[in-house]
Formats: sequence, C-alpha cells, structure tokens
Amino acid sequence: MINETALVWMYPASPAGLRGPRCTAIIKWCYGDRDKTPRSQQVDYCMNALRISPRYTSLDWQALDSSNPKDWSTAADVIRDRLDGRFLRFASNCLKAKHSGFVVLAIDCLLAETIQQFRDGVTNGQGRSEEMVKRFLEGTRFQPDFDAEARKAFYQDIRCGLLHQAEAKKMWLIRRRQPGLLQKVTDGQGYIVDVERFHAGLQGSLNDYLKLISEPANSSIRSNLWKKMNQICSVRTARGALYEAGGNTASTQ
Repeated sequence: MINETALVWMYPASPAGLRGPRCTAIIKWCYGDRDKTPRSQQVDYCMNALRISPRYTSLDWQALDSSNPKDWSTAADVIRDRLDGRFLRFASNCLKAKHSGFVVLAIDCLLAETIQQFRDGVTNGQGRSEEMVKRFLEGTRFQPDFDAEARKAFYQDIRCGLLHQAEAKKMWLIRRRQPGLLQKVTDGQGYIVDVERFHAGLQGSLNDYLKLISEPANSSIRSNLWKKMNQICSVRTARGALYEAGGNTASTQ
C-alpha cells in the first residue's frame, strides 16, 4: 500500500531524448497484514525509474499526451521497443540456431497473449490467458490455418505445454520448412506447426498492430493501449519508489 506527496518539475532529458516530469516524493507504505508498521522515505523517482523498455522509462510515457498527434509515433515506438527490444529480437536470433524451435515458440506464446492484451486494453490478465491466445490466433496472420479446434488445441498443448512443462503435449510436432503454417496429421489426432512461419506471423501481427495505433481513426484501439500502458507505468513508478526506499539503486532492465 503506497501513498505519496510529490513536487513535480521538468527533467532536462531522459535516455530516450524525451522531456518528462521529475518527482521528489515522500513515499509512505506498509507491507499489509504481515507487517502494518508505517514506513516513509523521501526519494527521487528519476534516480532509479524502472524501465518500460530498453530505451524508455515510465516517465517518458507519462510525458506523452494522447491528444497530441505527434506523440503517437513515439507511443508506437515505445511499444515496439518494449516487445521487440526485450523479447522478439532475441527470439529471432535464437531461431537461427538448431533445436531452438521450442524456446522461440515459448517466447512467441508469451508475446501473442501480451499483444492481445494491448489490443483489448486488458490490465489484469489473470484467468484470461486462453481467451487472449485464442483471440490472437483469430487474426489474419494465422487464418485460415487456425480454426476453433486448432486454436483450443494450440493453447492447451503448445502454450500451456511449453510454459508449464517445457514440452509440446499430445501429438503436436514443432518443425521448420514445412509447406504451410499448420498441418493436421493424417490420423487427425495431432498437428505440425512450422515455428519459422509462426514467428513470422507474430512479427507481422505486431507490425499490423503498431500501424493501427498510428492511425487516428482507430480510437478504440488507441484508448486500450493508453489504458494498458498507464497501468504498467503506475506499477513501475510504485515499484521504483519502493526499491529506491530500500536502497537498491542497481540499474534495471
């Protein structure tokens, strides 16, 4: 639980080159039922603002104005830097190595769910993973290969199999250089998914999404993005304050 009283002024320049607010605050908190002792600490947020991507901090995002058309190109760049800079580019590099299909597809499953949360403005995805993954696979980059049956099987046997048990479950095979994205095996009991085609589809889906949020006509998608990012940044600010109060000033990812 956190309360804060802050004095705000302009900070000269962030690592990303934007101008944003710099806050000196009195942070007051306790650890809940396990420890109700009130604590407080004066901190400077900008000394250790946790990053939301390799090149941007929460303060960079909070300096943007959703009503300013010029800020939307930066908003799109923040999302690309967040998803590509932390995940997608490393998955692409992994894909060059033999036997990397499992780890690449695991990262892609994580990103599929994340991209759909951005599209829908979901700030708490607990209990909604299946919905998010299946909705993502309804996108044009994965159609008509992933019908309703395949989407459900993919979630259960690939997404959950890889992330929870580090394996493709049941009769799924992960392969490369296949004639198509997804093939149902002859006996109808399993699938072969081409990891290279799937990864390319995910990259294309991210590009499609970034193009959509760059267009003013897509007000609903833009609103969902702002909702999601504001929630992410509020968590980063609160977390950064607590780490600062605890004396942990190490650089963050």
